[in-house]
Amino acid sequence: MFTRFLSLFNGGMRAYKVQDVKRERRVGVTAKTFNDLLVKGCEKLQLDPETVTIVLEDDGTLVDSNTFFQKLPAQTVLVFLREGEKWGGAGALIHDALSKLYNVSRKAEIASEIRELLVGEGSPEKVHIISQYLEMLQTDPNAEYRYEDEDWFEGLNKKYKTKQEVMRNNAQTRIRSYFNSAKEQIEKEVKDPETKEILTECLDQMSNRLKKNDFHGGYFDRTARPAERICDKQGWFQCQGPFDSERCDSFHTINPYASRGYRQLFGLWNLDHV
Repeated sequence: MFTRFLSLFNGGMRAYKVQDVKRERRVGVTAKTFNDLLVKGCEKLQLDPETVTIVLEDDGTLVDSNTFFQKLPAQTVLVFLREGEKWGGAGALIHDALSKLYNVSRKAEIASEIRELLVGEGSPEKVHIISQYLEMLQTDPNAEYRYEDEDWFEGLNKKYKTKQEVMRNNAQTRIRSYFNSAKEQIEKEVKDPETKEILTECLDQMSNRLKKNDFHGGYFDRTARPAERICDKQGWFQCQGPFDSERCDSFHTINPYASRGYRQLFGLWNLDHV
């Protein structure tokens, strides 16, 4: 509303940002109408207005009428496309960056491309999302041995030689913690002797089962069989959502194998979504 109010004082002119499909040029223009934007934008980007298509930078929505153009707020970013060019929106850029994360041989090149995307980006939300993938590019989730990634093992017992060993112990420690917490709660809070006896017997049986399956050490072990682990073979974990939902609408993910920081954060990552 404020920008619309200001536009009354400059003849209805408002400022916009226009760029080409490769983001090689992004310039500011002021326009009152859609045709005004088309002419000025093409002049700045040195394009032919007869063959240009204009879309929103955010999601690729086509802008082809003055009616729709008038509803756009000032500082909207618009992409000018030549004939044959396509624009899938900022989300497509993020998806493209993510799809390249496993291309180890091009990591430096991809990181440079992502940094270029961040230059001049005015949306804090997009900067945050894209910078997360940039951070992942600077890690090496595929490294497994201590000699390959010494920083990952900082603060851990020297007996651990692989990330697999650490993560198996991590899973076992959690399971033991859950079991011991349940046992202590029963001992403290259950007053009826008969009920306590039944529950204690159940815990004994559960303890025997946990020992037989190695306290679910395979849960966090990316080298374990798919039926045993709850991550993929690269070490990615996906939040399963609250206990009363089928999935997590926030799509939380984490890879503790990627860096020491992610490994430490995973210690606080509640698998029950709470």
